[in-house]
Amino acid sequence: MTLSICIPIYNYNVTRLIHELSAQASQLSCPYEIILMEDGSQSFLSDNALLAELPHVQHIELPYNIGRSAIRNKLADTAQYEFLLFMDCDTLPLSSHFIQNYLTAAQSSNADVILGGCHYLKERPDTAHLLRWLYGIQREMGNATERNRHPFRSFTAFNLLIKKSVFEKVRFDESLKEYGHEDTLFGWELEKAHFHLLHIDNPAIHQIDEEENDNFLQKTNSSLKNLWVVYQKIEDKDDFRKDIKILKYQEFLRKTRLLRPTSVLLSLFSKLFRRNLTSSHPQMFIFDLYKLEVLCRASLNKI
Repeated sequence: MTLSICIPIYNYNVTRLIHELSAQASQLSCPYEIILMEDGSQSFLSDNALLAELPHVQHIELPYNIGRSAIRNKLADTAQYEFLLFMDCDTLPLSSHFIQNYLTAAQSSNADVILGGCHYLKERPDTAHLLRWLYGIQREMGNATERNRHPFRSFTAFNLLIKKSVFEKVRFDESLKEYGHEDTLFGWELEKAHFHLLHIDNPAIHQIDEEENDNFLQKTNSSLKNLWVVYQKIEDKDDFRKDIKILKYQEFLRKTRLLRPTSVLLSLFSKLFRRNLTSSHPQMFIFDLYKLEVLCRASLNKI
């Protein structure tokens, strides 16, 4: 086996991550490379550039931001080896055998794509950074047994091993320029092409120390608007929304002619929703209502 570790970076110091990956990869018996690609970053460039002094590490700076889809495609095109390991820049491996765990799973299975999962530290952050952590704990963490029951549900490229030959057949849609759900579309196209996805317990820690509540809500808005853009591109909408609850709710409201009244009603409470979600006791039910209001508004505005 051969391995290309692909890290898209945007204004983030990846020194700790790459030192850990480099230390683990140096123990492998197979050829490997670590590709760092700056997506028009303005910060931490000198720190990250120093990492190219490590064995088998290359650091590439793009002059402008090309977006989350295009940067992953460009990383895959740059990679030379059989398997691609994609990790977000704000991650850390939970296990000291993180890379080897992936390779072992790839060798012992016929999987085309393997997802290791995500992990959040148990220490509760302060109120200003609480919402992202709580959402991760309650909605994103899950063991492999649970995730394999519905393998393509909530697909994410956050921590992903994929055969390069598979990636050459299913790529990220570069027409999606805004933040969010480009990996939902990517996962759906993998499923439609009948590639085998396996979940394993090999999580990466999502480092969210600097994710303030307001920023997370802003990214949520962008993500849901982009989900609606993605949804409009799909011909078989019934199949696409089967694993996406919020789209199923939106479709129910549309069919029952309750979409506009619901949007108006929820918008009346939007300030109260935000007040709760930025408080010391945010509730996920309120967050679901907040997201539904954003999606209803996006669908009515046909953006």
